[in-house]
Parts: sequence; structure tokens; C-alpha cells
Amino acid sequence: MALVTEIRLWHQQYVAAREDAAQLAQLVNHSFEQCRQALVMLEERLAELGYPVASLILQPEAEQESRISHIETITQREVPAVLKQLWRTLGGISFIDVDDYSHCEFWGRLGIEGAHGFCDGVYVDACSQEWLDYTVEDFEACQSDNTVSEFLYSFAPDGYHKDDISGGDPYGLRGEGWLAEVVFFSWSGKRVPESAPAFPLDLLGYLRTSILECGGFSGLLGHPKFEPIREKLVAGLPLF
Repeated sequence: MALVTEIRLWHQQYVAAREDAAQLAQLVNHSFEQCRQALVMLEERLAELGYPVASLILQPEAEQESRISHIETITQREVPAVLKQLWRTLGGISFIDVDDYSHCEFWGRLGIEGAHGFCDGVYVDACSQEWLDYTVEDFEACQSDNTVSEFLYSFAPDGYHKDDISGGDPYGLRGEGWLAEVVFFSWSGKRVPESAPAFPLDLLGYLRTSILECGGFSGLLGHPKFEPIREKLVAGLPLF
């Protein structure tokens, strides 16, 4: 259980630094660099299993700075600082095949199914034109419905949509800072991760437990056939 203890200690660093923006910024930068290393290791381990998603890292988009400026002008709201930094350092993250959903077939062949029918593979949108178009449309819909106060920046489909099942609201972020709150997400496996931080959950807290304890697939946590795979996936990953 040393890994769980260490993950919890990283969560606690963020709680302790929540009043110090400069310290938080440094922690976030360091965490994303460590996260990159963990993702590269997981790419190799998943490839050895024959997993159909070759790259877990979505490269930064060439036009992302202009897209950030554009959406902030339209909404008059800052994109959460932590999401902007993820875009600038990683680009995006995808443990799933959002085009053909080949990951669903992979887990099905192994007889592994999430407690709610989906794997909830970690996914964070890159700042793509598709993300921008969706976000503009979502904001305009809120304007039409006089619910602009309820608008949130989304960063991923929910667990159902990730596996091509009709579902609910996308995972979003409430707030503008380094600890913007993840909303519409819940731990969906057969058990709650032991390292899961208390809600409200920040983006890096979500990524840390989902990747370092769950191996990238929190919806499969607790399935007896997934457990030996998970243990091999997370062994010795760099903490972030």
C-alpha cells in the first residue's frame, strides 16, 4: 500500500499550498512533467497487452493560444489555469479510442466490464477546433436558455459517452484557478480508489488517482480480472 500512501501525500501537498498561487503553479508544472513520464510508461505497458490506443498523449495544438483567447473573449471567463497549463505542457490525454471505440472490444475480449458498463478511461480534450466549436455552441445554448451562470468549461465526455453509450453531462471544471473543481464525475468502479481525495476534486487530483492507482481506467477498478493487469500497469510509475 506504499503507492496509495504516496499518492495521498501528493494530494496533501496541493491542499497545503492552496493559498499560495506561486507554489501551486510550480507544483502543477512539476506534476505535468511527471505525468508525461507516467503516460509514456503506460503506453509501453498497454502496447505489450495489445491495447488498441497507441498514444496516450495528444500533442499540443498549433492554434491553441488563439483558441483560448477566442473562447475567453466570447464567454468573458478565464479557462481554468490548470487546464491551460495541461494544454501547454501535454496537449491532452486519451486512454480511449473516441473514433471506433476499439478499447471497448479489447476489454470485452478479456471478459472485463466496468461496474456501470464502461471503463471510464482517462481523457482530457486537447484545445482543438472541435473542442472550441463545442464550447462555443454550449455557451450560446446557455445564453439562449438564460443559464449563463451555469456554464462550465468541459474537458471530457462522461464515462458512458466514452464507451459509445448514451450518458449524461460531460466532465467539467468549476472555477478559474489551479484547483478548479471537477464536476459531474464520480468514481464508477466496483470500489472507490483507496487514494481518492475528498471532494471537491481538482483536475490533478482526479488524474493522479485515476492514473497512478487505477492504471487509467477507474471504471474497471475492483474487477477481479482487471486487478492483475492494473498492478502491472501502475508498478513503479513516477508520482505526480
